[in-house]
Amino acid sequence: MTIALIIKEDSIRATARVGLVSPEGSEQFASTIEHVGHEVVACSSWSELMTKASEGALDLVFCHESCFEDMPSDCGAPVLRMQDDGMIDEQALAPMLALALELASKTARLGELENLVGGIRSGSAMVGTTPTMRRLQAAVSRAADCDATVLIEGPVGSGKSLAARAVHLKSRRCTEQLVIVDCSAMTADGLGQAIANGQKTSIVLESIDKLSSPAQAVLVKHMKERSTARAPKLARLIATTSAHIPEMVARGAFREDLYYRLNAFPIMVPGLHERVDDIPALADAILDAGVPASGRNHHGFTSTARTLLETMQWPGNVAQLESTIRRGQMLAGGAAIDCEHLMAPASHGAQNLVSTSVTGKRNAEAVELTEDSIRPFEDEEKFLLGRALQATKGNVRRAAQLLGIGRATLYRKIQQYQLRLH
Repeated sequence: MTIALIIKEDSIRATARVGLVSPEGSEQFASTIEHVGHEVVACSSWSELMTKASEGALDLVFCHESCFEDMPSDCGAPVLRMQDDGMIDEQALAPMLALALELASKTARLGELENLVGGIRSGSAMVGTTPTMRRLQAAVSRAADCDATVLIEGPVGSGKSLAARAVHLKSRRCTEQLVIVDCSAMTADGLGQAIANGQKTSIVLESIDKLSSPAQAVLVKHMKERSTARAPKLARLIATTSAHIPEMVARGAFREDLYYRLNAFPIMVPGLHERVDDIPALADAILDAGVPASGRNHHGFTSTARTLLETMQWPGNVAQLESTIRRGQMLAGGAAIDCEHLMAPASHGAQNLVSTSVTGKRNAEAVELTEDSIRPFEDEEKFLLGRALQATKGNVRRAAQLLGIGRATLYRKIQQYQLRLH
């Protein structure tokens, strides 16, 4: 057989979708493919096959030699030329199909990465037009134009890793391979080796707040060297964190000198609650990104589902939004995603929380209120803020999320009421 490889964008599946172009039908050949558990799209001409291929991507095409000259320049799949007898052994067919599926998977992955890189460089990957997102996009561009160390802060699932990659891919170091370091599992020796091997490129230190004390010492030493004339040849550092490092510094859990060196160029990635108006565009982008993997177009959301997405709470931010939409897409089964597809069954913990809340509300309503039971607003506010800080063990960021206020506002209130950080 003569093999012509034509790049396609699809993802790996357990069952291959095999095209067959033969004027004689080749029923026995098609039967052999189906017998080993794969789908066959049999056609008498290339034009007929291309029409059917629009309904779903093909992983491999077998073409009778009499039709080989009519093959289009891009049919979207590897093409194998059949001999006149149209016979093939099952044992020979199985590895061919497995190879086609693997090639399809890797090609799709390469296409996704290329699209991601292109989207990051153009700015289209960081979806959003709200003022907070415009500020983030501008900060990323400014950070890319210089060589300063960057500290990217933001809640879990907000897109800190994407922002870090954007800084690298927009910088003059973009031709070098980006190095990703998981600080929670990195030893001091491992970090030193990663820094030594990462010269001339950028190193993303994910979850910098989880870096061990010995590794922090190694990082401080490296950053001192960056202040010398050798800096352009040393690795550029981009750190990410979901923690509030000044609180860790106050507790002695993070080196103060390291924090000040990391914080040369701070970037704050907003949580989804700060950019609610971006949710419709984000939801559409998530669905569009899944088209190459599924091999078919989506049918969007119903109007009520869109409204629900904008009114739901998203403590997991963009990561939770993406997971919810992906689950809804599977439950919708090819139809437009509706509210019922987005709403996950409540957990026992959530049900108990609701039950407790309702019971508490009823008990409160049963108590007769008098003027003596009303306290000044400042006393009530101080009590509420103190409870939130106590419940979160002094985690100001989390307390602010629970209270639905900004972290700066909460810090101001802490100073105003002289509250303790438990």
